[in-house]
Amino acid sequence: MIFERIKNLVKTIFIKGPLLELSYSKISAYLFCPFKYKLIYVYKQKVPPNPYISLGLSIHRALEEYHKNKGSQLQELIETYDHEWVNEGFQNPQQTFQFYEKGKRMLTEYFEFSLQRKAEIVAVEKEFQYRVGPYILRGIIDRIDRLPDGAYEIIDYKTHAELWDQSRIDSDLQLTLYSLGAKNALNIEPVTFSYFFLAHNKLMPTQRTKAQRQEALKQLKNVSIKIKKQEFSPNTAQCHKCDFKQSCKYSTAKAIASNAK
Repeated sequence: MIFERIKNLVKTIFIKGPLLELSYSKISAYLFCPFKYKLIYVYKQKVPPNPYISLGLSIHRALEEYHKNKGSQLQELIETYDHEWVNEGFQNPQQTFQFYEKGKRMLTEYFEFSLQRKAEIVAVEKEFQYRVGPYILRGIIDRIDRLPDGAYEIIDYKTHAELWDQSRIDSDLQLTLYSLGAKNALNIEPVTFSYFFLAHNKLMPTQRTKAQRQEALKQLKNVSIKIKKQEFSPNTAQCHKCDFKQSCKYSTAKAIASNAK
């Protein structure tokens, strides 16, 4: 009984402590598995490198530098890609080459697409932060464009192979959080939010409503309360998809892999 009172007192003090910083990455990690959030953001464990993460970082960094430097030639983009290449997590030189070529193809097609696009890039890797009650919402927007009619469009790059359907894009939390950040921290209210699926060279636009933003704020509040209360129970249903499936003490995927040998 005494131990429980002390435990509850500690939790109460923690809840009234410093402002909690939240971002889409943190919220996504918590919703995927609360213990994964704890591994990354409490224990400060790094996600093991893999080819997909390295390819994504390489392309994001290449596009950031290319657009910051007002690049206008394909050769500039590829040279920037070479310079920003992240050579981590690959099993052998052949796999490295395969992923490098995959990224080069994405950027080449992206360049051809961009030649046809009539929009002004006004910001890349634009950071925002603003206070929402007891926490701070942070984010980094890949790109903000000004369209010919003067309206703004937020673009987020995706490098994975899966092309999401429109219903998922219309309801995805990440763009909803970016709409909150753009409006409340950057003082702009984009009319369009888009994912650019580089593996398919396809820009897929969507919109966000006031109701969606309000629902996102409720979700943020719920997650922040659970984090403040240190509720970090593992969600073992996600183990087979987790970056820590080989090292996490709760991993059921590790046990399955062991039994399969």
